[in-house]
Amino acid sequence: MEGTVNFTTKDGRPAQLRVARVSDAAALVALDAALLRAGEGTVGGPQDARSVEEEARRIDDLYRGFSAGEATTSIVAELLEPDPTIVALAGIKQFGPSYLRHVAYLGIGVHPDFQSLGIGRALMQALVDHAAQCGIERLELYVRSDNPRAHSLYRAFRFSHEGTRRKFVKLPTGTYVDDEIWVRF
Repeated sequence: MEGTVNFTTKDGRPAQLRVARVSDAAALVALDAALLRAGEGTVGGPQDARSVEEEARRIDDLYRGFSAGEATTSIVAELLEPDPTIVALAGIKQFGPSYLRHVAYLGIGVHPDFQSLGIGRALMQALVDHAAQCGIERLELYVRSDNPRAHSLYRAFRFSHEGTRRKFVKLPTGTYVDDEIWVRF
């Protein structure tokens, strides 16, 4: 994705999508911590949060991918008023081996306080468009079976359930959750 994409949330707030910057690292660590604390749809807990330095390195590594012409990208959703605030992160990772270059997987995380405002939908549209522009033919995502809100979003973007990894996620309570593979061709 190049530049910014402006949109309005369902509750009327101005927002934008843009490529993540190294200077966003602290805000992204805080976003990730909120997602991990909430635990809905995640495959990790608060102990898995990255440090600001690790996040800055991750973003910097993505820029190297941009220069290599990869589809790999990281996009933030930012509410613009009253002060710019990053409320979501999404990304695509293109597979590296030559026989898999037509495949990428994506992920989206919207802060629990800002869900159901159309932010995930705006991010999904940007990722799907970016993947198409980069020649990605198979787009994958991995989602917990107990995440119906995500399933609904993915179906709206013509993803379909391809397979299930049984008992893939083990929650701290000892409960297992299946992980599903969804694809779009």
